[in-house]
Amino acid sequence: MTDHATTDPAATFAGKVVLVTGSSSGAGVSIACEFARHGAHVAVHCRSSIEASLGVVARIGAAGGIARAFNADLARDSESGSLVSAVEDRLGPVSVLVNNAGPFADAPYRTLAPSTWDQIMAVNLKAPYLLAQRVAPGMEKLGWGRIVNIGATSGFVRTHSVYGLAKAALLHLTQSLALELAPIITVNAIVPSQIASTRTDSMPAYKNAAIAGTPLGRLVTEDEIGRMAVLACSPDFDFVTGQMIVMDGGRTLPRFPRIGLSDGEA
Repeated sequence: MTDHATTDPAATFAGKVVLVTGSSSGAGVSIACEFARHGAHVAVHCRSSIEASLGVVARIGAAGGIARAFNADLARDSESGSLVSAVEDRLGPVSVLVNNAGPFADAPYRTLAPSTWDQIMAVNLKAPYLLAQRVAPGMEKLGWGRIVNIGATSGFVRTHSVYGLAKAALLHLTQSLALELAPIITVNAIVPSQIASTRTDSMPAYKNAAIAGTPLGRLVTEDEIGRMAVLACSPDFDFVTGQMIVMDGGRTLPRFPRIGLSDGEA
């Protein structure tokens, strides 16, 4: 029996190539750095800010890891395939794909621009499908592969417009891919609620309201998402596929709505 607790973290993904989309900022940075800390060779992806990607690559290199920067506009179908080809040319076949890129928009449907619909659906939903389609044959040839889709609890509600729609569909896609790509490849989704970040810090009223609505009394951190992404691809999760790992501190758990009654009456 292998004792995973005593295994050197740097050996967990030693030499495996991990592609993390949208990893030049936000939680994507933490995901990329955490995989690198566990020995992976990481493809750091951005849409256009190659300087930001190079900064993440430098951070990983300073910690003794290996990473390379790549840019691709995942709203363009052809660039999903070219991104994977570039990663394969520079790092080798992809063993782990983390679909993290996911722009946000919640304009009401009555005013939502078709171009915004196309952008949000393309990056949040179509790109994960195209990337999975592109990397799956290589993973099967290697005999091992992991795909992690980064969802959002917006997919559970009906007030986040096209973004919520895309994230809800991403969960459907996760389960469909899990069935189709088994047994060699597992496919799971990490579903965070509002993430603690500098952006959230800039909206104190919203941040405080989000924390107040979270039973655990705080927001999920980017580093926690990074660690969960690595865990979902680790040997401890070898028998887990097609699942949602909700990281919301209990925020979306069903509760009886407060309707003005006293606690004793509710």
